[in-house]
Amino acid sequence: MVRAQPHPRWSWAGLLLALLAAALWGLAPVATKGALRGFSPEFIGCFRLALAACIFRLLAGNGARWFVADPWVCVSGVALGVDFVLYNYGLQLTPANVAGLVINIEVVSTIGLAVWLLGERLTPRHVLGAAVTLAGVVVVSSGGLSWQELKSGPPVGNLLVMAAGVAWSLYAVAQRRSAYGTKLFERLTAIFSVAALTAAPGLLRRSAWDFAGGFAPTLMLIVLTLFCTALVYLAYARVQQLIDVSVLAVLLCLIPVFAVVFAYVLLGEPLTATLVLGGSLVLAGIAVIAAEQRRAPEVEWYDSALRVPDASRRMRL
Repeated sequence: MVRAQPHPRWSWAGLLLALLAAALWGLAPVATKGALRGFSPEFIGCFRLALAACIFRLLAGNGARWFVADPWVCVSGVALGVDFVLYNYGLQLTPANVAGLVINIEVVSTIGLAVWLLGERLTPRHVLGAAVTLAGVVVVSSGGLSWQELKSGPPVGNLLVMAAGVAWSLYAVAQRRSAYGTKLFERLTAIFSVAALTAAPGLLRRSAWDFAGGFAPTLMLIVLTLFCTALVYLAYARVQQLIDVSVLAVLLCLIPVFAVVFAYVLLGEPLTATLVLGGSLVLAGIAVIAAEQRRAPEVEWYDSALRVPDASRRMRL
């Protein structure tokens, strides 16, 4: 672990890269939704994880290994694989703009897991931000449903996406416990390799190979894998060298905004009053938590760029 040296408080290059990372993570549910129109959720998950592992292995160089005997790498990889499986199934059943908002349940679950497994301090600001975010998730998840429908529970798609968010939280916390790797892509290679194996059994289903393909779904699959996974990590790793972590945490609050905007522009999904209200609460809750980072005079970070301070820096893969 290395004590971070003072970064420049402002950098145009860092600002643009941070916005690029937020936009690409916001694009992920939209690209997934588009890819699902031509490919099965099992195939998308395995393809994305396996190809990303190969890309990270190439970027890591000779020192990287596909699999390592590190229990936290295994836990992180399994959690990431479960996240991908649940997320893809959930997006089959719910709009991308709703998924892009309810997935932020991971902000709440990451705080809880970080306090439990990492011993992080639970502050009043964390509690407030988590409560506001959770309220927004509930509003978005229940939007447009009658009282009779609400009594039977939220839509299955929303529940699957929220479960994926909890699985992602475990991935985020577990990878911080791992001691393997001195570089970002060494650890990502091992984690994504385990994740690909975790998702691979889904390919045994006959329906996993029943897909229509097509130009648009194939394009979305490529965008999802190359841009919303590999490129976004390159941008994320670089931006941490250019601007303060506190500034980055606030800029990444724009991820849900990008998700809703991309869903409206690219998929034509309607922007309802309930979505705006719930999205505003989600954004406010994340902002409350992220603002805590601005109060800290200095932050510790790993050379591997993998540590996620508290629960405010979200990496939706």
